[in-house]
Amino acid sequence: MLTLFYCAWHLTFFALCMFRPVVNLLVLAGLVMAPLSVAAFVKPEAANGMPFWAFLLMAVGFIGFAMGYSKFVDWFMPPGESDPFERYDRRGCR
Repeated sequence: MLTLFYCAWHLTFFALCMFRPVVNLLVLAGLVMAPLSVAAFVKPEAANGMPFWAFLLMAVGFIGFAMGYSKFVDWFMPPGESDPFERYDRRGCR
């Protein structure tokens, strides 16, 4: 039974690490949303009725989710393991 638990733990960790580079692209999306909120503030008719602060909330949410996901994967890491997809990660981003 303990073997099945460790197999499931490692398999889940592998899957979570596989999606980490994709989720980290949300940081870039959040950085794009910040100037977009300024554009929506200056010209509200270009945003089709969405308030400018909705874009700011999306930017904060994208960046917060990406950082939280990365921290969760680091917390979820089994002992003695390393990130198998570390070669796709930039060291300056974490």
